[in-house]
Amino acid sequence: MARIGISEQQVFEAAEQLLQGGQAVTVSAVREVIGSGSFSTINGMLGKWKEANDNRRPADSPDMPESVARAMRQLWGAAWKEAQDGIKAEREALEAARRDMERERRDMAAEIARLEAENAAQAEDVARLSASLEDKAALLDKAEKAETALRIENARLDERSKAAEARAEDLKQELAQLHSRFQELAASRLEGEGTATGKTAKAKKSPPPSEAG
Repeated sequence: MARIGISEQQVFEAAEQLLQGGQAVTVSAVREVIGSGSFSTINGMLGKWKEANDNRRPADSPDMPESVARAMRQLWGAAWKEAQDGIKAEREALEAARRDMERERRDMAAEIARLEAENAAQAEDVARLSASLEDKAALLDKAEKAETALRIENARLDERSKAAEARAEDLKQELAQLHSRFQELAASRLEGEGTATGKTAKAKKSPPPSEAG
C-alpha cells in the first residue's frame, strides 16, 4: 500500500502549534505532531514557513523570572568558563601536537638527508668498485691473453726442442756411421800399405835372374 504524502498546510499548522506552545519548531517536532512524512519533505516545507515567520515569538510566552534568569546566567557563565577551559586545553593539546609534529618533521627531514647522503656515498662506492672491477677485468683479460700466447710459444718451443733432439739424434747416428766408415777406411788403408811393403821386401831378398851367356 502506497504511503500518503503530507501537505504544506499540515506542516504549517504543526509549526504554528509548536510555536504557540512555546516549543522549538524543528523538523523532528513537526513530524512528531503530524505523525508521518519524510524528513527531507518536511524540511523543505518548513523552510518556507520559517522564511515567513522568522521574527515571530510565541504569543503566550511569559517573561523569564529574575531567579530563573540569574540561574541561567550562572549556568551560562559556568558553561562558558568550562568551554573556555576546554578550548584552552584543546589549544594547548593542539600546540603540543603541532610541536611534536614539527619535531617529527625535522627528525624525518634529518633522517631523509642522512639517507640521501648515505645513498650518495654508497653510489660513489659502487661506482668506484665498478671501475675497479672493470680495471681488474681488463688486467685479467690481458693476463689470460698473455698466458694463452705463452702457452702457444711454449708449445712451439717444445716442438722445436723435440725437433732439435730428433735432429741431434740423427746427427749422432750419422756421426757414428761416419766414424765407423772412417775406421773401415783407415783399416783398409793400413792393410793396403802393409801388403805393398811386404811385396817390396820380398823383391829385395830374391836374387836377380842369371843372364844367358
